[in-house]
Amino acid sequence: MKAYLRAMDIILDLLTALSLITVVGSFVIGMIAFARNGSQAAETSNRFMAWRVKTQVIAVAVLLISAWARGQHSV
Repeated sequence: MKAYLRAMDIILDLLTALSLITVVGSFVIGMIAFARNGSQAAETSNRFMAWRVKTQVIAVAVLLISAWARGQHSV
């Protein structure tokens, strides 16, 4: 049972890190697109910022699931 819980902790840590890296990456790409001029650049920037909001929602969900799962097996 301990090996299962350790594996779950590792998977949750990896998912958390991946989701946070995705949020930061989408933010940086959106800011680069925002720095460019033109109407197409504005559309691209808006698309990436919308993508950032979606990735933030996923990251928060992963963090909540991770906290819940760790709380369940620490009892």
